[in-house]
Amino acid sequence: MGCIGVGHRGFPYAFPANTLRSFQEAAKLGCRMVECDVRQAADGTLVLAHDPEVRDVRGHVYKIAEQTAGALAKIDLGAGEGVPRLEELVAWARGRVAVMADMKCEGGDIEEKVVVALSPLGSEEKIVAGAGTASRARFRQLDPTLPLSLTLSRREETLLQAKAFSEWIAELDTPIVTWEFPLLTPERIEVLRAYGKRIYVWTVDEEALMGHFYALVDGIITNRADRLKT
Repeated sequence: MGCIGVGHRGFPYAFPANTLRSFQEAAKLGCRMVECDVRQAADGTLVLAHDPEVRDVRGHVYKIAEQTAGALAKIDLGAGEGVPRLEELVAWARGRVAVMADMKCEGGDIEEKVVVALSPLGSEEKIVAGAGTASRARFRQLDPTLPLSLTLSRREETLLQAKAFSEWIAELDTPIVTWEFPLLTPERIEVLRAYGKRIYVWTVDEEALMGHFYALVDGIITNRADRLKT
């Protein structure tokens, strides 16, 4: 399939991040996958927001955990867009783009809700990233076919240095990695490929860096879908 573009929270350069219009614009620009951030609203509904709170166009701040999904949907984040539910994104994405759900919450019945919400998508149309060790175990228990990805930032590089890198990857419990770009050196990519891992790099917005990674990874996660090769 080659390297694909992944709209990081959609196309936040033009529309508020994690909104339906942002995701739709990323797809128009050629992204074959969109990345979203999953949180739980006060009523237990899974909604899409990166931070624990959102700010509307008037500057008012709303905590995700203190608002119902219905109330969050009515907040104007810009361009008339509110906070969408995960199920809304899945309903729109089906047959259009794949979905990468980056977990910003876990535990309780959250994993079960995510599995149900993503169930309309085939295994090649979804990835769950960002889940912790216990959460990944729960996901595997609920749906052994659900593709899981280990997410790492540059701040966590010491984890990769605790032992020989090949040994570390041999013990990795996910078939996919979503790593910040400084972690993905050519040497590490070679080892990841040797172990059959799929590789997604984030967040790559500069064209020169995109060019570097096109032939090396499975997906480039970017805020600038307009700069991707399509």
